[in-house]
Order: sequence, then C-alpha cells, then structure tokens
Amino acid sequence: MPDATPRPDGGFLWESIVNGPVRSRRLGVSLGLNLIPARSKLCSFDCPYCECGFNTPRADGSRWPSPDEVAHALRRGLARLAASPDWITFAGNGEPTMHPRFPVVVDRVLAVRAELVPGTRVAVLSNGLAAGKPAIRDALRALDARLMKLDPGPAERVNGVRYDAARLVDGYRALKPYTIQAMVTRGTEWDGGSDASLAAWLPLVVRADPDGVQLYSLDRPPADPGLQNVPRERLEEMARAIRTALPRCHVEVF
Repeated sequence: MPDATPRPDGGFLWESIVNGPVRSRRLGVSLGLNLIPARSKLCSFDCPYCECGFNTPRADGSRWPSPDEVAHALRRGLARLAASPDWITFAGNGEPTMHPRFPVVVDRVLAVRAELVPGTRVAVLSNGLAAGKPAIRDALRALDARLMKLDPGPAERVNGVRYDAARLVDGYRALKPYTIQAMVTRGTEWDGGSDASLAAWLPLVVRADPDGVQLYSLDRPPADPGLQNVPRERLEEMARAIRTALPRCHVEVF
C-alpha cells in the first residue's frame, strides 16, 4: 500500500495529508486527502471491515491539519504528478467531516482544484452522521460527488455503533444527487447479505432515494480478521432487488 504504514494491530494508516494517487475500484485514479491527525484513526463509526483498523485515541502531539496546510499539501501533491487525477477524494484515516473546520477545508481544496486541475472532480467518502448539520451539509453539496455509507446488517456489528438509520437517510435526501456505498460482509453471528438483512435494509435505501448505489465486499484485510466476504453472486441478487425497488437508480456491483 503506497504512502501508508502498517499498524501492529492490523490495518494501515495513511502517512500524510495527500496520498496516492491510487486506482480505486469505484473512482478510477484518485488522489486521497486525509484530514485526520497524524498516527491516529478517528471515526464516528468503528467498522470491523475498515482497512485502516479500529479506532485509536488521538496520538500524542498530533493535531488536525489547518485548511491552509491541506491546501498547500494538495498543491505540492498535484505538482509532482505527470497527469491530473480523475478525482481528489476526501477519505483517509477516518471520517473527514469530523475535522473541526471541514467547510473551510472544502473551500480551500476547491480553490486549488479550480486553479490547477479544473477538469478533476472532488469527492467525499463519508458515513453521513454529521450530514444533518447545515454547515457540513452545504460543504458536502459543494463537492462533485457524495459517496455516503449505508451498510446492510445490524449497525452495532457492521459499523460498531448504534445510530438512527431513518434519521440518517432522511438527511441524505438533502444531498441529492448522491451515491450510497454499501459494504456487504458476514460475521460470526450476522450476515449483511442474508434475506433478513436485505429485507430490513432495502426500505431504508428506498427512503434515502439515492441516485446510485455501489455494492461491494472485502478487497483488503479488514480490522476484524474473522470477517468474511459475501459472494459476488449474492451482491448481484441484492442489486436486482434495488433496481426493482428504485428503477431510476444506477446500481453497480464491485
């Protein structure tokens, strides 16, 4: 994994603000932006499937990068590339909207994009828990793509926390157009690809009314080594159920 350091307890942490570019299954050539304090994994979820491992305390001496630091790092990262990336993506070692000045960071990044690589789009990968806050919502809407989490299965097992899924998806509708990203995995006592999980999850997807849904399973080692993939054939069955319920929604399986 380029620009990343393995963790002794599994997973890896991105080493810097700008990482890659990497070839993403869903976004093509993507230059990543990591807003999380150095040597830390901070997220409002704590998903067992996360490739960065489970959450950690904030590392001693670390701090959130300032909006100007993010902009300067992006300038330097773009300057070393032979060609413009397809995307600049807020991702990294946790949930980007946790940054205390996330809307300002977005403004700075969009300004650098407009100046240096106007043909490159800017995306965010987010769990959506902060999307109901007006300032965060407006910042997310300023981006070219919003890829928001909604995973099938029991939230406390799949995402490591309990949350109000109905409230989450109601907030998502204010982000249209947007895409739901769904990681489908299987644990020892639960299965995100089961008929029961699909029956509970599909009404939430319909209520969220996304413009796209991306279904995928594990591609890299997860935080919990006991987690298992769900076969592609089952993902295709779930995709067909979504297409039936939401005929205008663009559904992809990766």
